Amino acid sequence: MFTAHSGSRLRSARRWLATVATVAAAGFAATPAHAVPAFARQTGQDCIACHIGGFGPQLTPFGRAFKLGGYTLSNGKKHIPVSAMLVASYTHTTNDNTAPPAGFHQNDNLTALQQASVFLAGRITDHLGMLGQATYSDPGSQNLAWDNTDVRYARNYQFGATSGVFGISVNNNPTVSDVWNTVPAWQFGFMSTPFGAGYGPSSPMIASLGQSVIGTTAYTLVNNHWYFEGGLYHGISNWWANQLHATGDAVDGLNPYWRVNYENYVGNANYEVGMIGMNTKIEDGFNPGANNTFRDVGVDGSYQYINGGIDSVTLNTLYMHERQNYTAAYVSNGSSSVGNGNLNFFNLNTAYWYKNTYGATIQFFNTTGSTNAALYGTDPNTNSPLSPDTSGVVWELDWNPFGKSWTDQEKNLRLGLQYTTYNKFSGTSTNASGNNSLYLYLWTAI
Repeated sequence: MFTAHSGSRLRSARRWLATVATVAAAGFAATPAHAVPAFARQTGQDCIACHIGGFGPQLTPFGRAFKLGGYTLSNGKKHIPVSAMLVASYTHTTNDNTAPPAGFHQNDNLTALQQASVFLAGRITDHLGMLGQATYSDPGSQNLAWDNTDVRYARNYQFGATSGVFGISVNNNPTVSDVWNTVPAWQFGFMSTPFGAGYGPSSPMIASLGQSVIGTTAYTLVNNHWYFEGGLYHGISNWWANQLHATGDAVDGLNPYWRVNYENYVGNANYEVGMIGMNTKIEDGFNPGANNTFRDVGVDGSYQYINGGIDSVTLNTLYMHERQNYTAAYVSNGSSSVGNGNLNFFNLNTAYWYKNTYGATIQFFNTTGSTNAALYGTDPNTNSPLSPDTSGVVWELDWNPFGKSWTDQEKNLRLGLQYTTYNKFSGTSTNASGNNSLYLYLWTAI
């Protein structure tokens, strides 16, 4: 799960690369904001109007339009733009945790008040709205820390036969501005164990920057088909990182982000295909003025079938390729064993929901990449360098016992049971199954 990390400015490439690996092992980046009841009160709509499965964060066409419109749609009534979320969980891991987080014992049965979040979410003016989240996580920073935040301005336009929506987003996590559930900020697992191995020892850089950057992007959806977005991100300062209990500034300069895709509707179904990319420069702490660079390019696709709230079927997939230039780390301090490398990430998941109450999801994930002993270690038997190669399957069953009503806010409850199995972990299939985990969570929102 995406977790906000606290800490000072990262002084060395070794320290920063270790942080990336830690984030990757937890899932992909910071905790996703899910269905926010404040939006339901603002619009007068049930949560299922915006979200498949009620809680989300899988967006329906209505939900995507609401977000692209700047979170401004309203029923005209007064409301309090505040929501809260609480998640408690139990995790059983196949092997004991050899290095458990502070406050937890070295065993294979771990319970936690996983996170508590507060949201400031809703319309500010006719064309301006926001989604802001602060989260206490355990394990994690154990502070109320800055989480996903998206402030956006939007308005509709018409030029002859061309119509659409134009907007500007100021946010703190690349891809958090996106409205499809293929990108790192919003892809499955929407909840996942804080003690598990995640997608392995490494993930694309675009997925590891949440809450450590601030950026501005401009976007447009043209004729309800073509979507374009582009912008720049910069690392937050060490002072702001301390105030917000976020990650310090290791991201150097302005880092471009872009997104393009096409969507269409056929009866009760809709689909999209697209591309996404980002170039990131990371400071090398031992070599002032030098950077390690990462170029991410991905292709994605999604499909939704929504049968009037009775049956819902979704399919989401993402493939990303990352070109890594570790020259600064390799030359200056040996934080990387190679000067250049690559990383490939593939994710495919499909879900079925019945009456937005009973859900089942299966996900396949596969990460491959270059061997790098400094980052991933060596095989204890052969002493050969390991790679980030990790693959597995996630199985999840969900139950919303009180269904889909937002009017009884105390009844926004989901129970989830998730099992993650690994075929390969960190370049080897030997003992990969020792990372398997069983995860049970209770999630409520008001």
